[in-house]
Formats: sequence, C-alpha cells, structure tokens
Amino acid sequence: MTDSRKDRLSDIPAHIEAIRDHHPRVSDHAWKIITRYEPISRDLRGAWAKVRPFTVDTAASMLPDTFNVTRRLMSMTARFHCWVWARTGIELTIEAVYTQSHIDRYLAAEHKNSSVPHRYGTSQQIVHVGRVLADLDLVTAPFQGDKVREAFTKKQIATMHSWANSRTTLLKRQNAWAILGLAGGAGLTSAEIVNARVGDILRDGDLTFVDVHGERARRVPVRQSWSRALLRSIEGREGADENLFVGFRDDEYPPRVIQHFLSDNPAPVRPTPAALRTSWLMHHIDNNVPLTVLKQVSGIQHLQTLVRYYENAAHLDVADYTALLTGTEAAR
Repeated sequence: MTDSRKDRLSDIPAHIEAIRDHHPRVSDHAWKIITRYEPISRDLRGAWAKVRPFTVDTAASMLPDTFNVTRRLMSMTARFHCWVWARTGIELTIEAVYTQSHIDRYLAAEHKNSSVPHRYGTSQQIVHVGRVLADLDLVTAPFQGDKVREAFTKKQIATMHSWANSRTTLLKRQNAWAILGLAGGAGLTSAEIVNARVGDILRDGDLTFVDVHGERARRVPVRQSWSRALLRSIEGREGADENLFVGFRDDEYPPRVIQHFLSDNPAPVRPTPAALRTSWLMHHIDNNVPLTVLKQVSGIQHLQTLVRYYENAAHLDVADYTALLTGTEAAR
C-alpha cells in the first residue's frame, strides 16, 4: 500500500521520520519546516548530526503552527543544542540540556555582542521551551530599559477562570480548575500537579492548603483568589488517593498529559503551569514575602534561581524603609 502522507520526503532519514508518529498533531506544513532545517553555519554541522533527532523532537513537542514560529524555534534551539552538546557531550534530554547554567553560559559565549532585544529574545525562546516541556524553573535574561513583568493581570486571570468554567464536561472543568488552583494558587509545577491526589487538599477554617509529596515535599497555603477553583475540582470526589488531574500518563514524561489537555482545550490566555507558577511567585515577591519563606513554599532548591525573579519585581521606594533600615521603627 502506497503511503499518501505528504510529509514523507525521500531525503528525510528514517530515524527522523519516525519521530513524526509521536507527534500526530504537528501540521504537514510545520513538519516540513522542522525536518528540512539545516544550520547555516558550517561550524555547527558536526554537532548537528548528533543533536538533530533531539531538536526535531523538541520542536515537534512545542506544536508550532506558522512558518515564522517554526523557523524561529528551529533556528534558536538548534544552535543552543549544538553548543551544549559540543561542550558537554551530555545525554540529550530537556532536563539535562535546559538548565539555567547552560542558558546563561550560552548567552555569555555566543551572544555577548548581540543587541539587548536579540539577546532577550533568544533567552526568552529557550526558557519558554524548558518551561513548557518540563516545567523547569528558568528565568529569562533581563531586558534593560523595558522589563516585562510576567505576572498575569486581573483581566487575564478572569479570562482563565471563565475558560475553566466553560469546559464542556465535568471532568474537563475539574482538570482546568485543578491546574488553576494548584499552579495559580499554590505555585505547583506540572510534575507536582500530575502527582497530586484529592486527599492532598486540606481545609483549615477559611484557609486551603496543598500537601506536596516527593523530593520537594512541603505544605503550601493556597491564595484565596484561586482556592475556590481548587475546591471545585475536588467537589463530590471521595477517593483520597484519586488523581486530582485525570488523564493518561505518558511513562516517558507524565506531565505531558497537561500539555495535551491545554492543546485540546485552547484558551485566550494559555494557563500553563509554568506561567501560572511565575505569576504566583511574582505576586508574593511584590507583596514582600520574605525570600527564605518563599523558597520553602515554592520548593525551589537554590536561592540563586529564586533571586532572578526579583529582576521583574515591583519597584520599592527606599524612603518607605528608612525607619526600618535605621532601626528606629519595627518592621511593618
């Protein structure tokens, strides 16, 4: 039987073509751009042979939809992957390649003479991939002169709640509420969301808490503006060990079930756990939650990672803290 799929091109190696089967939602148009991409620089050709399958799989996982988005994704990730592999030879996984150290060193080495907007754009693209595919704690390079705050606005938050409430089935609404409540209200990562159980949600009077298990075990108070969504996600569910977010878990990377859900249920403002977690962090930073307290409730292991978020924090007037700094008044 002749294969009629347009994307089967004679010049694509079989091991590259096989990746397509794992990403059926990638359009033929985007797939052709992904598979036909070749680095312009000859210096990258040797590394490209090694990183091409990983780069193709990474790009396809991001589900790009237009020529510009796909081409930009391939161009920026291919150069980054080649640079990391050539210098480390590490196993090519999202978690191993997309580290803050690799990103910072790559920008310093390869983009030290680039314009600030280009440097920021490159950083933003790479960080976005790490956040979407593995929900990693990554921060973009500061954009001098016009810093972009990543906390969601009240209007955007209202849009996300409206999106969750309008899902067509109870299960879909429960999943949407779980994402908003756990990531937006408690700053959980995708991996922590897929591991959360109904019994992990606790009430103490008017307050709601989430018990997070695993390597970064902790108890997190849920912001009240998000707790209603979280409580609605467990309403009527009696099995304490039942998964809070319901869906098929991929053994290779269980959090991918959330990405699939968000792709199947598009929203005007895409509520990814990474974006919601960043907004949660920025809210607490702007409200002067002590750094050591925020480190505990966020599960962030290294203070250096958390400190980077302060680049986008709200401006504080030193004059408001003169009494505290001089010891003439107790902390407010």
